[in-house]
Amino acid sequence: MTRDLFDTDQFLASLAQDRELADELVDAFLEDCPRRVMELAEALGAGDVGAGTKLAHSLKGMCGVVRADELSRLALEMEYAGRNGNLDLLRERFADFNESLARTRELMVRFRGNG
Repeated sequence: MTRDLFDTDQFLASLAQDRELADELVDAFLEDCPRRVMELAEALGAGDVGAGTKLAHSLKGMCGVVRADELSRLALEMEYAGRNGNLDLLRERFADFNESLARTRELMVRFRGNG
């Protein structure tokens, strides 16, 4: 399951083992992701499916860059739910996303500490 949350081997391989770049990308993710999550929470609270769909799409890309596969999958499910106008499912997947994000964040912080 840890590999699904943050596959460090795959992540480093995708960057030709460039640890400095990996650290920069993880730092950018850890800094930017909470902002996007907050914006998505606000959009969902306001019932704005369009904004929620766009933010889910953005999160999907961010998670893909750092090889956080579980988060990417959940963001994709949020995006599809939004495109289908299913606000309830989007909210459900957002709750799942936040739960996985907390665990993924811990793995990323540990990864950065081992750099």
